[in-house]
Amino acid sequence: MEWLRKTVAVGQRAPFPVSNGPSGEPGGETLFAVLLAHFDLHQSQGHRSCAREVLELAQRLIGDDPDLHYRWLRKWARWLESVGRREEALELLQTHLRRLRGKLNNPTRNAEVRMELGIMLDRAGRKEEALKYFKDAAQRYRKLKHTYNLVAALFNSASVLHDLEQFSEALRVCRKAIQEGAPGYRDLSSHISLQMANSLESQKHTLEACNYYRQSEESYGQLGNRRQQSDILYRLGWLAVRAKKMPEGARFLRSALELKRETDYAIGLAWYHWSRAEAYRAGGAVKKAVSHYRSALNLSLSANLDAVAARCRVVLYQLCAKSDQTLPTYVRYGNASAADTIVKQGRAGLYLDHGSDGYSLDVFREPGDSPKPNLDRRVLARLVQDLEKVTRASGAVPGLSLERQRVALTRWIERQNRS
Repeated sequence: MEWLRKTVAVGQRAPFPVSNGPSGEPGGETLFAVLLAHFDLHQSQGHRSCAREVLELAQRLIGDDPDLHYRWLRKWARWLESVGRREEALELLQTHLRRLRGKLNNPTRNAEVRMELGIMLDRAGRKEEALKYFKDAAQRYRKLKHTYNLVAALFNSASVLHDLEQFSEALRVCRKAIQEGAPGYRDLSSHISLQMANSLESQKHTLEACNYYRQSEESYGQLGNRRQQSDILYRLGWLAVRAKKMPEGARFLRSALELKRETDYAIGLAWYHWSRAEAYRAGGAVKKAVSHYRSALNLSLSANLDAVAARCRVVLYQLCAKSDQTLPTYVRYGNASAADTIVKQGRAGLYLDHGSDGYSLDVFREPGDSPKPNLDRRVLARLVQDLEKVTRASGAVPGLSLERQRVALTRWIERQNRS
């Protein structure tokens, strides 16, 4: 396994061996699982060429094992979609599904492939086709008594129905998902509450929609999803303003801004700790580097920065893993709640300069990587401006804090536009 440990240098091309034995050799399936874990991490970082190399190596270990081939095929389809080859990915999955038809020995796979096709078609904008696959998947998961997947398929169906402007039917499916056991899964119940709020608002049932918005906001807060929680509070604020409830609207908008600042602070601090960790590691101070990597990981999990979290997990695996530990043991490593106290300090201000002190993150890029998205502060700036307007409309004075934030954001956006 030592050669594989050397392949996880973040964003760098991996020195894979020329050939490998089939999956029938001892440890072959374990090695296959390790390679898929590498693939997932490279994909989440946007390192598409590295991800493909890892997947091609995993393909050599499949042999005649149909289960390994299926696991590989799903990853390959996701890679094809990620590089803009969605039609190839769809054809690959549809071909596999045709081979499964009439076979009763693997009903779970039948349902999984339908769910995967529905998700991919939904992203492609082919809503009617996606809905058909989601409904088929739901029926199969019900027979299998897979409650979580059944509820997920019903939620996906409701989401597509909403996009098709079939709001009443979307609500009916959401209620069905609740009957089938959605309250037992906080993540799914959060999504379903939000979907019901969206559909009710589209039908002009504003009061009932607000009740579901509040329910979903509370649930996302329990999950630690500040970004989604802030967006919902922003929506509640504007619904209150539309109803001429200015003080209530201002309270919602102020809460939304506080959560936006927390997320902003977490993002900036995650990059800061990542930069410090890399500097310490380059200087040979491994113990200090590990401490910063762990901080960066927890902060990035709090801010939903999957790419940074993936990089941290890879390097922590390199530096901390014992000889009998493989990368899959680190794929879910980290604790977002461990950063809560630090992140809440972000309510006091803005953290604008990410990856500062001249540290260049471009060293992790190579041909085939996905471009790193710029963090757009326009939403945050608009929220500050909206809060100023609504606060004045409620008869109060916005205060110096909002003015300082507006000026800081304006300057940041001007710098972003010049770069």
